[in-house]
Amino acid sequence: MENKNLKENPNAENGAKMTIPVVFCFDSRIILGASVAIKSLVECAKDSTTYDIRIFHSDIGLNDQKNLSTLVQNTRHNMAFHYVDPHIFDGAPRNKGSWTEIVYYRLLTPEILKEYDKAIYSDVDVLFKDDLSEVYNTNLEGYELAAVRAEKNHSGAIGHRYFEENKNEFTFWSGFLLFNCEKMRNEDYFKKFLETIKNFKGRLKFFDLDVINITCDNILPLSLKYCLLEPLYAFDDYKVCKSYRYLKDVYNEAEFSEAIKSPVIIHYAGELGKPWRRKNTPLYYKKYADELPKSLRKYTFRDFRKWLFNRR
Repeated sequence: MENKNLKENPNAENGAKMTIPVVFCFDSRIILGASVAIKSLVECAKDSTTYDIRIFHSDIGLNDQKNLSTLVQNTRHNMAFHYVDPHIFDGAPRNKGSWTEIVYYRLLTPEILKEYDKAIYSDVDVLFKDDLSEVYNTNLEGYELAAVRAEKNHSGAIGHRYFEENKNEFTFWSGFLLFNCEKMRNEDYFKKFLETIKNFKGRLKFFDLDVINITCDNILPLSLKYCLLEPLYAFDDYKVCKSYRYLKDVYNEAEFSEAIKSPVIIHYAGELGKPWRRKNTPLYYKKYADELPKSLRKYTFRDFRKWLFNRR
């Protein structure tokens, strides 16, 4: 499906300078992965792009903030930290692993970034391979947000939970989002998100993903290249990937081929696990990790445990 809403702004093609807000939400347990994501984002920026990087968190100390800020030191890019009170999401389903209340912080993007009409959110278990100015210039008129399609939305869904209340044709991933902040503020979408959490808390499986898909009725599809799952990129035959079972009903061969050949974002979700927890980290990822200052190469006990039992 071609997204005809891209390239709304002709200045994007003419090299006009622009500032793009990019939000990341993470805690002190994933400093390493987040640092690689931010470093790759900055290094892949066009000369005409300035990133205004915003980090939503509840436990990143001042020393770690200072160390993370070195990733944009002596560049044109900016970084700011926003403390989020975790009690805002009291009562929301969560787990003790990666899916704590922090997965809901992305829902605050339009409320915190009031100076922007649009903003990008990205997970941090990613690597950026290209500039984001083209997608940022997507025309979002009439849409709450834009996201990448994950699966056909029907009762026979394989990879995601089906909700009869979700009226979208597709289920969308929440790992890369382009928010229509102006529309969402004007229509009080954060209140709607909280109502969805309250009404569906016993049924939510993928937490923020389910909340977004249930609450938002008009989501604009983006190309798979903005959330290319790593197995699709890494395997010689992408059709053996577990996710292909449901992605094949969403994308045609040409769309798979385009995304694999020219990904903008590689998302480390799927059967391979996080790259910093592997015995054989992909060399292109390892390059970024090895270039980080020692203060940002922070491994947790959970990282070491995952590394120990990871055969890859």
